[in-house]
Amino acid sequence: MHVDLWQRGPRNDLTVAGGLRAAGAVGAGVTRLARAAVVDPATATAAGVLRLGWQLVPGVSGHPVLAELSAGAERVRNRLEHAVADALRALLRRTVDAALTAIDLTELVRAHVDLDALAADIDVDAVIARADIDAVVARADVDAIVQTVDLDAIVGRVDVEAIVRTIDLDAIVDRVDLDRVASRIDLDAIVARVDIDQIASGIDLDAIIARIDPDAVVARVDVEAVLDRLDLPTIARQVIEGIDLPAVLRQSTGAVSSQAARVVRTEGMNADDSVARFIDRVLRRPRPPGAVTA
Repeated sequence: MHVDLWQRGPRNDLTVAGGLRAAGAVGAGVTRLARAAVVDPATATAAGVLRLGWQLVPGVSGHPVLAELSAGAERVRNRLEHAVADALRALLRRTVDAALTAIDLTELVRAHVDLDALAADIDVDAVIARADIDAVVARADVDAIVQTVDLDAIVGRVDVEAIVRTIDLDAIVDRVDLDRVASRIDLDAIVARVDIDQIASGIDLDAIIARIDPDAVVARVDVEAVLDRLDLPTIARQVIEGIDLPAVLRQSTGAVSSQAARVVRTEGMNADDSVARFIDRVLRRPRPPGAVTA
């Protein structure tokens, strides 16, 4: 075998083409040697014996003995060919294994195989249809997979606004049974967790009242309806029962009596002054300084 059959790549590695050509050359050489050394001599010997027999004994080509010898020679030749073929196959297998061991198959595949073309020819749907997804999931360690996933990086790459824009919120709300959702809400528990005082402290009541139009509020009030709903006799009785009328009357009577006495005294004094002025005028007596004149 010529040494040039073993072609080498840039890194002095055997290439696939060189290795296969070398293996083919070895197989062909061994085949020729085996055929020349075993099969061809045996076949030639059998054929020579038959021809010699036919020449020595003319007309006996159809003799049973010669026919049996011819058939036996054919069987021997077939057996020899099968034996040589089996030996050659074993030798070729070992030769190819040795050649592939010396070759960097990964590098050769990357350099010479169009993986994109191979992937394009693969029927992914058919592969998935034949896959037992349940068995794969059952064998997978989901916890280990999740621990290796960087959720923050994934969420950071998600365009949430774009996703929200594609969501039909009206359709989602239409499909929601709000009564069923509300029936499952524990309002008492929610209210118990609410700090009303804190909420009220954060409310600007002055700002709210300043924005209220009292006239508009009063105009919308149905006063007659409010009065119709009031039990005025009951309210009056409650007011009267809450007032100490005897004490009020005593205070009022005392105040009236004191006022009346002051009025009587004042009027009496005025009457005396009037009589004195009248007498002074009749008697033409002068009035003393500081006297009040009517």
